[in-house]
Order: sequence, then structure tokens, then C-alpha cells
Amino acid sequence: MRRSIGIILIFVLVSVTLPTPATAAPQNDGWTALGSHVVVPGETLFCIGRAYGVDPWAIASANGLINPNVIHPGLTLTIPNVHVTLPPGPTCVRQFDGGAPPVTCGNCNCITQHLIVTGDTLYQIAARYETTIDELVHCNCIYNPNYIRIGDTLCIP
Repeated sequence: MRRSIGIILIFVLVSVTLPTPATAAPQNDGWTALGSHVVVPGETLFCIGRAYGVDPWAIASANGLINPNVIHPGLTLTIPNVHVTLPPGPTCVRQFDGGAPPVTCGNCNCITQHLIVTGDTLYQIAARYETTIDELVHCNCIYNPNYIRIGDTLCIP
């Protein structure tokens, strides 16, 4: 009998002290909301952030998301007014006007082109053509500046 009471007491204490995910409340760190975005299949916080020019981590914080890598279709997210410039990548479709315009890539005038050969790095290519790595990344829609492929041709702005 004592053992049963002890087990029940432990269960009650653990149940009372553990927070439940359903109680996670959105946090407002002094920002205003730009609007709401309903997650559709295939979207990530980064693609949503790129759509509005907003920090994905701020979106997670504003919505009390415990794991920002896990969002599901149908979830309504408040988009905070926390602007940031994100690297190029997949961009979701905007569901309301507001925020910074999405960053697009590939809209550059090419002065010349460069064929990537063994040993090339973006740093070396940028130095050779007197441009920056950021310009090469932007003009060529490079998602990972540490990964370029031999045989690809880069637009040199």
C-alpha cells in the first residue's frame, strides 16, 4: 500500500511540474506584427522569413515554437516586424503585403562568365574579377557558398 501511494505521489508531482507544449505562449519582445501567415505543405521558417524579409528565429520566438524545425500545414504564424537580410534560397509565396520585399537572386548584368575548374573557390574567383563573394552568390543564386561544382559557369557582375 505504501508503495502504491509513493508511486501515485511521484506521478502527481511530475505531472504538475512538467510544462506542456500547449501552454507555450507567443512572446512579444517589443515588436509589432506585420500580419499572419498560414503554413502550407513544404514551407519552412526560412522560406517564410525570406518572403517577408523577416528573421526566421524571430518568427519562432513570436509564435512560441519549441522546435523551429517542426512546423505543420495549417499552423497560423504571426509574422513579427523584425527585418533581416537572409541569404538566397527558397522563398515562400507571400500571403499578405507587408515587410521587406523578398530578396531575389540572379538579377545581374554579366560582364563576363567564368567556368569553374578544379581548385576554384568563390574567394579566388571574386578576387580575380574584382568583385565580392556576396555578389557572386547573389547573381548566381548560390545557396551554399562553400559548394560550387566543377563545370558550372558563373555570371561575373
